[in-house]
Amino acid sequence: MVEQTTQLPLLEQVDVGYSGVRWDVNSGGEAEAFRTAMRRIVGGVTVITTLHDREPWGMTVSAFAPVCMDPPTLLVCVNNRTATASDISRGGRFAVNLLSQAQLYLSQLCSRAGEDKFIGDYVVPPSGLPERVMMPVLRDSIVTFDCRATDILSVGSHLVVISAIEAILAPQPLPALLYGEGRYLHGVAIGEPGTRREIRA
Repeated sequence: MVEQTTQLPLLEQVDVGYSGVRWDVNSGGEAEAFRTAMRRIVGGVTVITTLHDREPWGMTVSAFAPVCMDPPTLLVCVNNRTATASDISRGGRFAVNLLSQAQLYLSQLCSRAGEDKFIGDYVVPPSGLPERVMMPVLRDSIVTFDCRATDILSVGSHLVVISAIEAILAPQPLPALLYGEGRYLHGVAIGEPGTRREIRA
């Protein structure tokens, strides 16, 4: 009996010699293959907040990473055609909000291309924030970093924004919202029953 497999564009399934490895992705550096491979990364969900026309604005991003601890520095990547990129380029200030499971709707709201992403109904009022915090802070985030851009690089379709961290806010621990393989996920500690549960949008 011959096993039937589904072939994807730009992807090959190849049995490599003695090792018996069957590759789902076997490609050069094509964009489609890269996109497919990146979907396998499971990570936290991040919303960048800025002030757009003086109102809180948010955009979901997939590229966020710490750079170093001394001084505390992080980077984010934003599409250079977005309002968020314009806000950061103009003012140099933004906040990075890591979402909790209670904020799935915000991730969806802030990821809609071509639509307004005003989020004034979902932020902590300025009266509830320390004076050093300048950018919008999303309620129920697991942590928020208030940032100042120190270097902005243009790479292809995106801006790579390297930023100093000016303030950090975190409430009591909340379960993180995860995303990978094209869907939202719960995290479960290894050794507990079930290793991962999908969140139905």
